Amino acid sequence: MKKNQRQALIRQIITEYPISTQEELLARLQEAGVSATQATISRDIRELKLVKTQDENKNLRYSLFSQPSVSLTEDRLRSSVKREVLRIQVVQFMIVVLTEKNGADVVTNWLDEAQYPEVAATIAGVDTFIIICRSEKEAEDFADKLETMRE
Repeated sequence: MKKNQRQALIRQIITEYPISTQEELLARLQEAGVSATQATISRDIRELKLVKTQDENKNLRYSLFSQPSVSLTEDRLRSSVKREVLRIQVVQFMIVVLTEKNGADVVTNWLDEAQYPEVAATIAGVDTFIIICRSEKEAEDFADKLETMRE
């Protein structure tokens, strides 16, 4: 596997799983069929600018430096979802979201700013927007995350 493919897989793994050690990361890579040494993983972590942050349960885990676990952007996104979103529906690898009138662009602006790795793109209208995910599973999981923000 090429370096850029391995690093893309590492980014995907740390966003999907609470990885707190290089050993855990190596194990996940091996499960995916990737053979790498600890030194290679250490270099990848440095090049990807991965940092250890606390998750919502106060556990340490690797995350992307540009993607803080809880940020002002996410707080604003959560607030706009709670205020604007009326209905969320998953259609294969996409999420169709109905909002209050003129609410779609408000939510998608914050959604784009948050840069969630599972979100490939957003398309906004006046009262509806579509989130395009990379897989049906990511769409289901992200829809659940949006539903949680509505509470």
